[in-house]
Amino acid sequence: MPQSMRPKVRPHHLAAFTIALAAVGCVETSSEQKASDQAVSANSAPPQACDNPGGGNPPACEVPPPVSCSEDTPLDGGRSYPVMLTSASGETIAFQVLEPIGGIDCSKGHPLVLHGHGFGGSRSVDGFENYRKAGFAVISIDQRGFGESTGTVRVMDPEFEGQDLIQILDWAEENLKYLRYRNEPQLPAGLNPNPVVGAIGGSYGGGFQLLLHGQDPRQRLDAIVPDITWYDLRNSLNPGNVIKTGWDLVLVAGGEAGSTPNGNGGLDPIIREILAQGATLNRFPEAGLDFFYYHSPAYRCEGEPVSVQESTDLLSYQINPPAFDVEPTAYPAVDVLLTQGMKDTLFNFNEAWRNFECLKSRGGDVRLLTHQTGHILPLEAPDELQPAEYLDPTADLLELPGFQAAAGQFACGDISISDATLNWLEHHLQGKPLASYFDGTDSEVCLSLDDGQSIRVPMDEFPAPPLSGEALDGAQVVERSVATDLPVASGYEAVATATQPPAALPLGEAGASGLIIGGIPTATLSVSDLLGRTTCEVELDPYAAGCDPIVFVGLGKRPAGESRWQLIDDQIKPVRGLKDQEVVELVGIAEALMPGDELALLVYGFHPQYPASWSRDALVPFVNIEGTVQLPVLGGSL
Repeated sequence: MPQSMRPKVRPHHLAAFTIALAAVGCVETSSEQKASDQAVSANSAPPQACDNPGGGNPPACEVPPPVSCSEDTPLDGGRSYPVMLTSASGETIAFQVLEPIGGIDCSKGHPLVLHGHGFGGSRSVDGFENYRKAGFAVISIDQRGFGESTGTVRVMDPEFEGQDLIQILDWAEENLKYLRYRNEPQLPAGLNPNPVVGAIGGSYGGGFQLLLHGQDPRQRLDAIVPDITWYDLRNSLNPGNVIKTGWDLVLVAGGEAGSTPNGNGGLDPIIREILAQGATLNRFPEAGLDFFYYHSPAYRCEGEPVSVQESTDLLSYQINPPAFDVEPTAYPAVDVLLTQGMKDTLFNFNEAWRNFECLKSRGGDVRLLTHQTGHILPLEAPDELQPAEYLDPTADLLELPGFQAAAGQFACGDISISDATLNWLEHHLQGKPLASYFDGTDSEVCLSLDDGQSIRVPMDEFPAPPLSGEALDGAQVVERSVATDLPVASGYEAVATATQPPAALPLGEAGASGLIIGGIPTATLSVSDLLGRTTCEVELDPYAAGCDPIVFVGLGKRPAGESRWQLIDDQIKPVRGLKDQEVVELVGIAEALMPGDELALLVYGFHPQYPASWSRDALVPFVNIEGTVQLPVLGGSL
């Protein structure tokens, strides 16, 4: 969306923002940013074979045939041309083929790199010079419902987007005769020789990689680099059973803007109804959570099947229910470079860690690097990002005080994520050596602390709680007790006092050598009303009046001599309902504190990342909080 066309929501327009949310609903999407020097460069790209392919099938202008390698066709390479296919669901699948630059080698062959755009974006028709000059062919894809790929957006549905992606790889094998093949010893004989294929992309462009890898019956993906993508959409969109409305409204608007102007169907009716009902009731319907789980890597990692509920109040399920036909089989082994932004508040570090745990357990070369950007509202991210044309449909959409800090560098210390992405594919697809900056990353996670600052943490000792929901434990964990001195406002009371600073529950201050915290902290909390109740009456629904307070907690720091607390990495976690010593997994962070800096658990009754998700329970206007916080300390002392 051009800068001049992006609407802005001012603080005094918050009421209108909330009303619009109920009307539009909320959905996962991805913020995709502008291209890097490896990416889109219209001035340096080779001449386009089809400047305006149109929306038809076949395209409205002449498209050159693929290089056959067996007929008298030019082998100069460097062309870019569109391809339109008809999907199994009767829709158009559109993608762009970008040939290697510098000539096509039919005897040695060229590895293929698939590229996916972010939510609301579209394929790149030029660019990727570094990849193409390095000998890669690139296919940039219009995902279903975006660009010139028709149909409704199903958010990486195995039945739809999954089948479309397999069809694209089938076309590539049949038509790009210069693809490189090799024998893969871990594959059955019937799948060898296998094409050499990798994939890149961020957010929605990371989600397609994991979907395709899990579903492709021929296991053609050899190396992938998903950046800032999700593990479980139920947690991404609905952490702690609280809808992430600060993201959901603006992102669904961006997704619709990237689909419907092209004549596509926008979000699928099932998704629209799930989101609208969630916004209206201030909670997602259970059937909707099942739908999003089926569209997540968690479905294959956790292996729990899902079926359509017989009784549901979703009209779209009664008219055209989802199939849920694809079984949650485990991922095959694959070489994965996961990259993740520590300041990403849509798909946070916890999502990357769970993907890492899952894929690492399956085998392959799996590594995790973090950086200082990601899904950032309301600001643009840096230019130097993944090799693609990135679109951030949400940039400048919100201008709320104290919302989120600016993004930082797309690097982990001195490791450029863009450079690492290309080198990773050169190594695993072409056999070139890994750059020296990868040394040690086979056994250590690179945690970005700030621009130019990072710390390496052994994978086997990384401080993260188990998926089973237990508190963080281990030699690196420091535990502190917390309790509120005064009740914290919830719901209507919190909204009325939204400009008030959060309650700060002290955890200590950094010692003489400073303090480095990094990992996924937890808190074991009791949340009580003014009568001291920490549980609801047994017969009451957990969302019933008198049972449904909502607060938001996160770790904050206050530099020595200052009065204002800063939410570390802008990461906040909702806590819903009355609790009795319940473990809450907080959002992963990485931060270096200077000597004398104070650390606290910050508690908010209202937070602008969740502008329409505050409690509607007028019977619990205030709560008291007490418990313990388990902190991952990597260096220094507290």
